[in-house]
Amino acid sequence: MSALRAVPEPERNPVDAVLDLAPDVAEPGAGAIAGLDPRTDPESLTLCALMWSTDIAAAVRVTGALVPADFAEPAYAELFTVIADLVIRGQPHDPASVAAVLHRAGGGQRDAPLRRALADVVTADSAGSSAAVHYAGIVLSQSYRRSFHIVGRRIMQAAKQGPEDELFDYMVELGRQQRAAWQRLDTFRFGDVIA
Repeated sequence: MSALRAVPEPERNPVDAVLDLAPDVAEPGAGAIAGLDPRTDPESLTLCALMWSTDIAAAVRVTGALVPADFAEPAYAELFTVIADLVIRGQPHDPASVAAVLHRAGGGQRDAPLRRALADVVTADSAGSSAAVHYAGIVLSQSYRRSFHIVGRRIMQAAKQGPEDELFDYMVELGRQQRAAWQRLDTFRFGDVIA
């Protein structure tokens, strides 16, 4: 085989070859179906570590720093909400307690993806209760990067549909939101010491 034969034909190259570093947004409840392995997914591992954690200070730090929107997987965001509520109320936030909250809330077949996500998360086998802070930092980092993807789409949409005299102010506002997101991530990583 010659070197030239290894080069694809021009018509086989994508017309608009843009490097897409942002992950695709998963469909609601897709989880493992979308190819996420709970044993390697930082969102799953964060939730797993939180539920098995006996370190209350770490659990409070993680649930105080993360918000449901930081989770790309909607079922994980919902599980996080349940866990965070238990932590805030000072109640046990172990897998049985989380399952009990879901059971009391009812939902039946509608909550099947949520119960499946809980089973995946519980068995994700995080590295222990001390890992919750570590994995939460990864979740925050991924959320921060996803936010740039979203901002990029908003700027493109504004460029197509927005009034010219408002475009710059809109971009500045989005930039402020991104700076606040960076400061939130930086504060979580390094505490109150921000350069």
